[in-house]
Amino acid sequence: MNDDAGRDPTLSSWVYSTMRSEGLKLSTLTILWDETSPLDIPNASAIDAAIANASANGIAVELDLYPAHSLALTDGARCPRSADPTGCGDTARIQQFGAWAGAVAQRFPSVHLFVVMNECNQPRFLNPQWDASGANQSAAVCGRALAAAYDAIKAVSRSATVYGLGLSPRGNDSPAATSNSSTTPVTFLAALARWFRAFVRTTRRARGIMDGFDFHPYPVPQSLAFAQGYRNPKDATVTNLGRIYQAFYDAFAGTPQRTIGQQPGGGLPVSLDETGIQTAPGAHAAAYTGAEVSATPAGGVTGSYATEDYQSAWYLQMLELVACDPSIRFVDIFHLIDEPDLAGWQSGLYYADEAPKLAAGTVRDWLARTGGACSGPLRPWLPAGSAQPQAAQPASALAASPQRP
Repeated sequence: MNDDAGRDPTLSSWVYSTMRSEGLKLSTLTILWDETSPLDIPNASAIDAAIANASANGIAVELDLYPAHSLALTDGARCPRSADPTGCGDTARIQQFGAWAGAVAQRFPSVHLFVVMNECNQPRFLNPQWDASGANQSAAVCGRALAAAYDAIKAVSRSATVYGLGLSPRGNDSPAATSNSSTTPVTFLAALARWFRAFVRTTRRARGIMDGFDFHPYPVPQSLAFAQGYRNPKDATVTNLGRIYQAFYDAFAGTPQRTIGQQPGGGLPVSLDETGIQTAPGAHAAAYTGAEVSATPAGGVTGSYATEDYQSAWYLQMLELVACDPSIRFVDIFHLIDEPDLAGWQSGLYYADEAPKLAAGTVRDWLARTGGACSGPLRPWLPAGSAQPQAAQPASALAASPQRP
């Protein structure tokens, strides 16, 4: 479950006891790097307490690490077109971020799961997206930061597992867009491939930059038909993950970075660290403030698509689908409990007043019935033109959905 409420001292005990009662096994907490105070680990004491509460309830903790400001690694500069894989981005800041990630791993030695970087294909998290020629530059900057953090975390703990990227499910590939000029995940992965191959040649790097791949398959608008997902073949929700797997394979096949899929040389685990369907407050409105900014056709949090029934049905379909995908290691629903500010996210299993939604029982019952394992045929994925898959292993539960050891 991806929810920073676990580090709120007024909620922490409730969060972890509730997670235990639901059968949830993984708590994801976010720590943001502030380039203006590059050695600081914010909220460290609250995270200590959250880790202790989680452990007491049999719940593992994962830490998501990324810059607090979208310009932190670029200084707002559009890079000139260059063949130098280390030429775009603020090198000193990238090195500071990597060292900070290592310091986080050292500060919390009981944590062995990390996600590094977040939605680098969106300008809200990494900006600018495009270089002076209009080509993508965010992938190169993001890749450099991920590599620096990966190496620093591994220097602290060789047993740590580092998931990379946390890609947003969609973009517009429009450098000239007047707002939200963003990169589709498929385009981003192709740009990352160009950077990584040049990076390997230049630095003679002999290992990858991630132990697993992290993706955020939100449906936007959330009224998207579940079975269809995104129409744009460069975007993806949970029903379009094959597009992302193929793009990742195309990006990294033949490099030191392991690929996704059941083919030889594959097996890279996938995490879906954020996904969620929002609900309207309804009878619980007194627990919320502000206005729902996604209550529009573009957001889809309207009418029957904003109900407990719709959220519960979507979560159940999602769990049953991804449980049978042998590439997926775990899923984190975003959140356990709604954010009380309606400008945020209300996709939790519980309302802001701690009342359970229908989905709370749906997820709990599904986990109790299946143990998080696939209850139908496994659906292994192979890149186009590959031979028969290696033997796929059945799932076992760790998070709010499938986790494999």
